[in-house]
Amino acid sequence: MYKVMQLLDANHIKDLLMQRGLEKVYIIEKEYNCILLLGEVRGSHVVIGIYQGSRSIYAKIVNVQHVLEPYWKCDYLDYVPYGLYTFSNSIEELVDKIIMKIDRVLRVQNR
Repeated sequence: MYKVMQLLDANHIKDLLMQRGLEKVYIIEKEYNCILLLGEVRGSHVVIGIYQGSRSIYAKIVNVQHVLEPYWKCDYLDYVPYGLYTFSNSIEELVDKIIMKIDRVLRVQNR
């Protein structure tokens, strides 16, 4: 059985997201298999859940307008019917995909 060997490091992921264009990133929650972040880009905010799966690392990106603040939790974000998922086997690739998905999530908001 294939296992993802890369551990989730919240500060490293935060730094990567800021290097790739997010203006601000806040760590909301850290669990053994999940990190929840709040990101700001061009005055808009997104909630980003990054999860350690059994076969890959994946993320869900949701506009904050679709998630009430009391539900900014790793366990709840999966149940929000809005947002986009992305999957990868490396943190760096996942962060690049997150950046692309953030642009998509924000474009949908501005229609």
